[in-house]
Amino acid sequence: MLACMRLTKRGLVRWYAKCCNTPLGNTLGNYKVSFVDLIHSCLENGGRSLDDSFGPIRMWVNTKGAKGAVPSNTMAEIGGIMRIVGMLLRARLNGSNRRTIFFSPETGAPVATPKVLSREERAKLMQAASL
Repeated sequence: MLACMRLTKRGLVRWYAKCCNTPLGNTLGNYKVSFVDLIHSCLENGGRSLDDSFGPIRMWVNTKGAKGAVPSNTMAEIGGIMRIVGMLLRARLNGSNRRTIFFSPETGAPVATPKVLSREERAKLMQAASL
């Protein structure tokens, strides 16, 4: 029941379970840059905290719209960026970026056709999100 949508034609691919509309995560439009941005509110399970399941937070990004104070540590951010670049390069070199449930290993295309929202649908969504 994997489905996806995009806010714009070239925007992030936002994956969700079609059966219940549960958000799963966000990816770029193909597997060349191998990562998935997980939606944290769906990950806490059975009383286990996110730290217990995934380890401590190492870096905060895209914090402009944060509703509260977000710690900042330039050295941690540089280290985090270097770690991510290293993981992406390693995945690209050894081909592990092609092992994904979200994209076809043959074509690199999403396994589900993304629904691209119209301008009106996007405006309605943004209005609902701002409430």
